[in-house]
Amino acid sequence: MSQEVHTRLRVSAVLIGLFAVIGIVFAGAPAWAHDELIGSDPATGARVDALPAEITMTFSGVLMDEPGATDVVVTDAAGTDLTSGDPVIDGTRLTQQLSGSAAGEVTVIWRVVSSDGHPVSDQFTFSVAGDAAVAPTGSAPSPTAAAPADPDMAGTDVTGWLWGGALVAVLAAGVIVFVVVERKTRSRPSSRD
Repeated sequence: MSQEVHTRLRVSAVLIGLFAVIGIVFAGAPAWAHDELIGSDPATGARVDALPAEITMTFSGVLMDEPGATDVVVTDAAGTDLTSGDPVIDGTRLTQQLSGSAAGEVTVIWRVVSSDGHPVSDQFTFSVAGDAAVAPTGSAPSPTAAAPADPDMAGTDVTGWLWGGALVAVLAAGVIVFVVVERKTRSRPSSRD
């Protein structure tokens, strides 16, 4: 075989390898994503008749259950704290007991540690109608999807961007090598074996 054929085969093998690595890395990309709130009871924006005895939040992955890793603050419209005790984590579910009374808008501010080890936080609200007494557990509406994550939180994790930038740089380097080698092989006189 001629030198030109060997060079093209090597360049092709390098490019195929680069694309294979990029494909493998991007196939694992969902593992880089942080867990997120996928539902709550009461749901975001819900209107309930009375303050429930507890709030339940469901996340997309198993939460870390380390001391101090989870924080939930529930307040009424006047800013009065309605939480009672520490939050309880059971896999993907977080439960926070409530006490006191409320009417009007109730704000739930939460912070958890995602299964990938990164803290994730956000907030949502729901409304309590007339009666300010604590309702028995289970009287709130069924869980529904949570509000979209806070736009201010978007882009705070640069790990994905760094990996993506590195992959683009590797791909660009591969294309440059291919173009340079291709130009050199075209500029040489071909020899036949």
